[in-house]
Amino acid sequence: LFSFLVFLRYQIYYGYPLQTYLEYPIIIAQDIVLLLFILRFSGNMKRALFYAVTFWGGWYMLTLQKWIIDLAMNLCTLISAASKLAQLRCLWQTKDSGQVSALTWSMSAYTCATRIVTTVMTTNDLAVLIRFITMLILNIWVTATILHYRKTKKTD
Repeated sequence: LFSFLVFLRYQIYYGYPLQTYLEYPIIIAQDIVLLLFILRFSGNMKRALFYAVTFWGGWYMLTLQKWIIDLAMNLCTLISAASKLAQLRCLWQTKDSGQVSALTWSMSAYTCATRIVTTVMTTNDLAVLIRFITMLILNIWVTATILHYRKTKKTD
């Protein structure tokens, strides 16, 4: 959620065309609804106010200085890459892809590839390009690892 928020704010801050970030408000809304359900059913609804205040405060603090939004964007790339590396590490340790979907990861790789093309065509922003290129490489790597460790069903 943090990465989506920073990416949306980054796109708005630099005045990029709406079509380059239109899906992010929808993704953020989905994540907020999911977070509210988690808080509700775990009995922690009192934390919702804390998260809302943190969201609004962070939303405005990101653009106090140009370097803050740029740093946040680069940190989000690092965080996203770290999460994919953690997934890879888990796959390597277990040597089993289990219920991990190669289709989902390959769709994510395809999305990154298309976002690279649209970024080059619309904004040519280096930070955004680095983010999508990094995510493309890692998504392909995770997909390949899933396919490598996929268990084949034995027939008698």
